[in-house]
Amino acid sequence: MPAPDHSAYFAFRDQLLGPLRTTILTGEQLCEAGRLIYGDPSGLSLYGIPAPDMTAKGITLLGRTAIECSVDAYTAPVADTLAMLQAATPPHGPDTAKPLIVDLFCGSGNFGHHLGQRLSRPVHASELDPAVYTTTRKNLDRVGSAIELHLLDYRDLLGKLPARSTHDTYVVEPPWGPAFTAAGLDLTRTAPPVPEILNDIRRSRDGLPCHIAIKTNDHIAHDSLTRSFTGARHLATITPQPSLPHGANMDFHLYELTD
Repeated sequence: MPAPDHSAYFAFRDQLLGPLRTTILTGEQLCEAGRLIYGDPSGLSLYGIPAPDMTAKGITLLGRTAIECSVDAYTAPVADTLAMLQAATPPHGPDTAKPLIVDLFCGSGNFGHHLGQRLSRPVHASELDPAVYTTTRKNLDRVGSAIELHLLDYRDLLGKLPARSTHDTYVVEPPWGPAFTAAGLDLTRTAPPVPEILNDIRRSRDGLPCHIAIKTNDHIAHDSLTRSFTGARHLATITPQPSLPHGANMDFHLYELTD
């Protein structure tokens, strides 16, 4: 049996990350993105709203966000897994009744949205791209999300949020950009590098452990995921059913980050 032809996906991806990068997609383009990436228009679904319904419900996505976002079918299982892990371990810290969820590079905000809903916790999020921030702010308002979204650098957000609990959770999805290499995704070359982000989180917490949720693709270069999390404890990896060639599919990882 011949291998599936994904040339249309790669051509469309180049459009979404190129000329359509900061363009609001039409309903037809949203459905095409769902079909080419996930095999079905409804596979592109954010905030519980699939692509065929987004325009009617006032949800807008930029080209880059349609490619970079973490969709409902991916983030909901991650939220469920995190909830089970945290339920099995009593928290400690200065304010265990109000643990934080912090989405540091929020993009669509869907990852933090699902974590906040599943864990019934407030979410603080930062986004540095003004165009992404504006569309995401409108979308979150449209669906009634309580995410507190800030247009600022992730380090500034960390400075505003003192550690509360060992159940505090940080979502780490920095732009990949130069991290794409012939050998795979090199997490030491994201913008900023993942090890640098983790060190910034550590510094903000004054020695109190926390949880990290990170998205990667399914082709990691130079063991850079393990090396980035040296000294941390791997808790779980959630691997959605692959729909694209190796290197284009998503994986999600949960870690406990210690001092």
